[in-house]
Amino acid sequence: MSLLVRTILMLLLAIAWVPWTPCQAQDLSGFIRGDVNGDLSIDLSDPVQLLEVLFGPTQGLNCAEAADLNDDGLLQLDDVIVSLGLIFLGDPIQLAAPFPGCGTDPVTNTLPCDNPPCVIGPIVGQRQVTLATSRQPLPYLDSLPRNFEEGITWQIGNLSGVHRPEIPFIGYGLMPGQQFPPGMELNHQNGRLSAAGFTPGMHQIQLWGLDSQGGVSLFNCRWAAFDAIESAIIPGQSLDTAGPYSVQVADGFTTFTHQLIWPTPYPLWGCSTSGPPSSSQIDFKAIQIFIPQGLTEAAPLLIFHHGTGFDWNGYSSLLQFISSHGIICVSVSDSFAFDIYTNWYCWGGHDEAAKVMVHTRGVLEDLSQTAGHLLEGLVDSNRVFYSGHSRGGGAAVAAAEIDPDVRGLILLQPTDAKQDSWIGNTSRWQTLPEIPLLSVTAEQDTDVIYPYAERLLERMTGPSTSVCIYGGCHGFSSDAQSIGCNNCLWQPVAPMIDACSYIDRSLQQQLTRQWIWTFLKRHAFDDLSVEGRLYGSESQESPYYSLAHRRDLSGTLMVDDFDQFPFNNLGFLISSTNTDLFTQGACYDWPFPLPQPLPLITNLVMILPLATTSTLSMPLGSTVSSLDVGPRKELQFRIKNHDVHGALDNSGWQFDGTLSLADLTGTTATVDLGQFLPQTPFHPETDPPGLQVPLKYQRFIQVAIPLAQFLAAQPQLDTSQLVQLEWQLTTVGSTNVDIRLGLDDILFR
Repeated sequence: MSLLVRTILMLLLAIAWVPWTPCQAQDLSGFIRGDVNGDLSIDLSDPVQLLEVLFGPTQGLNCAEAADLNDDGLLQLDDVIVSLGLIFLGDPIQLAAPFPGCGTDPVTNTLPCDNPPCVIGPIVGQRQVTLATSRQPLPYLDSLPRNFEEGITWQIGNLSGVHRPEIPFIGYGLMPGQQFPPGMELNHQNGRLSAAGFTPGMHQIQLWGLDSQGGVSLFNCRWAAFDAIESAIIPGQSLDTAGPYSVQVADGFTTFTHQLIWPTPYPLWGCSTSGPPSSSQIDFKAIQIFIPQGLTEAAPLLIFHHGTGFDWNGYSSLLQFISSHGIICVSVSDSFAFDIYTNWYCWGGHDEAAKVMVHTRGVLEDLSQTAGHLLEGLVDSNRVFYSGHSRGGGAAVAAAEIDPDVRGLILLQPTDAKQDSWIGNTSRWQTLPEIPLLSVTAEQDTDVIYPYAERLLERMTGPSTSVCIYGGCHGFSSDAQSIGCNNCLWQPVAPMIDACSYIDRSLQQQLTRQWIWTFLKRHAFDDLSVEGRLYGSESQESPYYSLAHRRDLSGTLMVDDFDQFPFNNLGFLISSTNTDLFTQGACYDWPFPLPQPLPLITNLVMILPLATTSTLSMPLGSTVSSLDVGPRKELQFRIKNHDVHGALDNSGWQFDGTLSLADLTGTTATVDLGQFLPQTPFHPETDPPGLQVPLKYQRFIQVAIPLAQFLAAQPQLDTSQLVQLEWQLTTVGSTNVDIRLGLDDILFR
């Protein structure tokens, strides 16, 4: 028997029989500033103890940090004076944190605390936290997570409940042995972080948060910092080629017990009136592991769920590609969560699938800790990604909500566990986890209909990228050649215009692979060179896909996200002329009728009359208080065409547009909007070849206009005294339907 065969058999047996249980909680210890003798109280015995150390026979302290009352890194007579002032005068002004509660030192100095005398709390969780990106010379502000867990609330009729409680953090601190970068400050009560700036590159620090129930969560925080010209970013990289690793594929299985909760924890569509036959059921889950050969250190781990109606081993080409770049990938077979007990789970199996993914993570981490195993030492638990296709993508989001100790999410044509296209509406998590997220959708996808894809985009909070592949469809992420869009040839008539794919499977898979590798290169391997591709303007004119993103850059200046319509975020009333519709909301091309209740999407929706000029006026300031954009370099926003389902409308951009900035003196600078929008009239790579498909550009496109363009048009423009942003849009061409545009997230960055 060959060594390779023996190794695979060993892997199969290990996966089949290795149980997995969560780690037991450990206590995080600390000290109380001023509690010199460690008796957990502050009284006269504390300065006496310190005097004995300074001038008497006592040798050393169990926790010298506690005796350093002014936190200057020295034990001196002034610490005794501060202690006496606290005891007799009730004057704690000079005491640094932690005081009066148990905590850790906010700054690292040379004084030891060999035996911390108090317990901050048991360590009940760990979370990977990607903090906001820093760019010189913008000031830096961000916040640590505010809750231990997001609660899933639900309401139906007069009934409501909470499936999992939201537990707020009440205090924060620095883990022992860690050190803040120079100039970084933490507010220990609310978790706010601030700094003037950072050295370019990646930074990391470990902090803790104490929740209101006494539990401690560890925060493994990471963030990127760029110089003023962002010299680390390299445009034009080709990222669709396989990596340097050969890949070994091993099959195995594990067991998982599904808890058949009844009644369901929150109401979903189509539930059976009768409960399941038992309270639980054991199910065997096949898994397939893709292992890069020749790894010399722990590697990132990606766990993939296939979703509904797709085979778990139908993503081999995708996962092999990812694994060739040095990432361990696992595909888990889980038809139970979505396909078997649908009456009881009411098509709400996202939570069950998520639990399977978290369980699979534990199995792989245990194998990595097993001596002599093929995976020994190869799984990096700090670089775990959840991923999935269709409902597997929705389950990946739920997995990150159940298990926040995850580096990022990769979603392919995902459903929304809050608002699935088939289960209807729930009132569970309002915002997505603040971790990095990549969502790859498809334009002709009539399985995951677009109100829900855009609803996901609206709820993204961390560094997020949403890609829509033009002409692609739901099933093309799978290798199964028989699964795709509707079996039809694209034609400029309903319903084929919106229901038929017009690119081939290989092109969609190629585009999907390059975006996944771009995302992992940035967030699994900290390669800052691809930052511009994920969160910049490099792709804004592509005829292959639309790109919308949230870079989560600290120091941006939001002008309007249309949450306060008709007022912008600066407090000014926005207005329009010659528009047939000008309102906050969402305009959908599919489905009809509109979903009820309507998903909360706060775009600006405009309808432009034909053959006329319309304006959008957005005040930025006034004669009393003008807007200073400071060192920011770009005006950025998202724009889309809204099409009418089944109509050959809004092909390309049916308007000529300009943007103008005006300052307090009345000086105005105007740029042509068209030069920043994609202008390719037809898809460049259709299937079958020769098919001419007009591009609608009906999904959000991120547009960035350098302020240097405005200054080139009018050098006298004073960007420290801006008062007005104006859009002028003149409709052109001939069309039998009105022209509808969506705008969102107008900001300076």
